[in-house]
Amino acid sequence: MNVREIALRALDKVFSGSYSNIVLNDYLNNYELNDSDRALLSEIVYGTIAKKLTLEFYLAPFIKGRMRQWQRNLLMLSVYQLVYLDRIPPYAVINEAVEITKTRGGLSASKVTNAILRNFEREPLRDFSDIKNDKTRLSVLSSIPQWIIEHWITHYKFEGAVKIAESLQDRPKLYARVNTRKTTRDTLIEQLTADGLEVEAATLYQDGIISKTNQILKHPLFFKGMYSIQDISSMFVHDAVNPKHDDVVLDACSAPGGKGLHVAEKLTDGHADLADVHPHKITLIDNAAKRLEIDNYSAFVADATAFDYGKKYDKIIVDAPCSGLGVIRRKPEIRYERKSEDIDSLVKLQLEILNHVKQFLKPGGELIYSTCTIHQMENENVAYTFMKQNEDIEFEPFDLPTLNFSGHMRQILPYEFDTDGFFIAKFKRKSD
Repeated sequence: MNVREIALRALDKVFSGSYSNIVLNDYLNNYELNDSDRALLSEIVYGTIAKKLTLEFYLAPFIKGRMRQWQRNLLMLSVYQLVYLDRIPPYAVINEAVEITKTRGGLSASKVTNAILRNFEREPLRDFSDIKNDKTRLSVLSSIPQWIIEHWITHYKFEGAVKIAESLQDRPKLYARVNTRKTTRDTLIEQLTADGLEVEAATLYQDGIISKTNQILKHPLFFKGMYSIQDISSMFVHDAVNPKHDDVVLDACSAPGGKGLHVAEKLTDGHADLADVHPHKITLIDNAAKRLEIDNYSAFVADATAFDYGKKYDKIIVDAPCSGLGVIRRKPEIRYERKSEDIDSLVKLQLEILNHVKQFLKPGGELIYSTCTIHQMENENVAYTFMKQNEDIEFEPFDLPTLNFSGHMRQILPYEFDTDGFFIAKFKRKSD
């Protein structure tokens, strides 16, 4: 099976609700592809998803009438190659699309595919200036749904929305966090470099490194627990927690465990409870802890809106379920799956979690609330609402020196430091 047929199968699944990373990894593992074909498959799949609204805009004048979804997906992945991948000859793209259509839909359908793609190839690209509404133009240009664009314009003005949208077109950097229980950053960089990997120290975080190759995901040192894969922005949760050596910490929505295990690494005499509502995700936490050789933790199933943890904690982390708009670069399909009406239910859930777990804070204990989204209702509004609903809760300042930040909440935007979009707020339970 050729790469484009595999890519089409992947897109069919993703646009039917599957996660792109899971689908793509499944195909990469199940088909014997050389390195160049593996790279092409990833490029076509992620690129087509990330540019979906733009590709639909380009194709709109050429598609007349109804068409089966798989054929639309095939046209989009073909146009993605024609527009964005210079190294692939147009005739090869078109011929393969025609053959795939003939196999799937017959001769008549293949003639439609052939006509559309050849007409598209002959005509100049549509000009975005044809779109007169500024919000709609930015939405199509960035392939981000207009309701998201409008929210960003409301809170960051048009110029800010443009900067956010443009930054989300970039490929995400690959960051890793050193397991300081087992090695140092300098030693790890030296070892990885000796094995031919392009890595460097991350200036934003003392335990962070940047890798220019995906080889770091499967390097033997990863399986020996020398580092974890984690975006820089989420590493800052540890700094907001600022754990003392003997703290007892709860990570209430922990899976896959990156933030909670980061804290556990630093607790020389303390303990971390890592909980999640999904039973199968506890296995992910346990596997990560085993790889990192961390044993001062417990992982268990718990619904953070109702579970009785049976103890009081010095620190609690709530990395809440959210719309995920800050990780669009890593999960490109999430922008299309989320709807504006989802936000109200997410806000309700976030507040339910915060209001439940706060009762398990010791007097003087601290609660860190974080999300991987860029939506003010889920971030700043939730933080202020939570504090107003609880007279025994107050904001607590924290420092992020490499960001030149000191305050009680911080929205990290993806264009600022080339990281995921992320939000952190810190609270304290007043002493009795």
